[in-house]
Amino acid sequence: MTGQANSNFQLAIDNLKETLHADFIGLALVDLKKYHHDFRWRYVTGNISLRYRRIVLQSGKGVAGIVFKTGKPMNIENVDVSVMDGDLYNYPIVVFEKLRSFGAIPLFLDDHVQGVLLIGYREANRLTADKFEQFKHAVGPQFGPFHMKERLKDDFIG
Repeated sequence: MTGQANSNFQLAIDNLKETLHADFIGLALVDLKKYHHDFRWRYVTGNISLRYRRIVLQSGKGVAGIVFKTGKPMNIENVDVSVMDGDLYNYPIVVFEKLRSFGAIPLFLDDHVQGVLLIGYREANRLTADKFEQFKHAVGPQFGPFHMKERLKDDFIG
């Protein structure tokens, strides 16, 4: 990725945070290396710590991993109701950033998920179904090749 793309992604999530009055927005991207791929939170805004940098995402694990593996959006309006306390360790970004309401959408390149965009609030019930729809539709051309892919499907996890 070029430096221009990097600054565009950061600017895009900064703008989304302001537009949707979110507490946190993160963009996890796959970085394909020669013999393995690395899936990490690359761009964040509204973070309260730098612990997100140590999270290595795995397909099928945690918020980004589940969305990455299934290719379907996930919306949790209230973490306290939807996620059992014993399962919170599976959601490190939620714990580290103290998110109580969050949603994530897959970002496709060709027919493969190459990224996950997460929006979060530190109060429960802030990300309603309507607000989640606003989030999905607010992702615009600033996300380049990810724009207007399968992410607008109506089925989601949550």
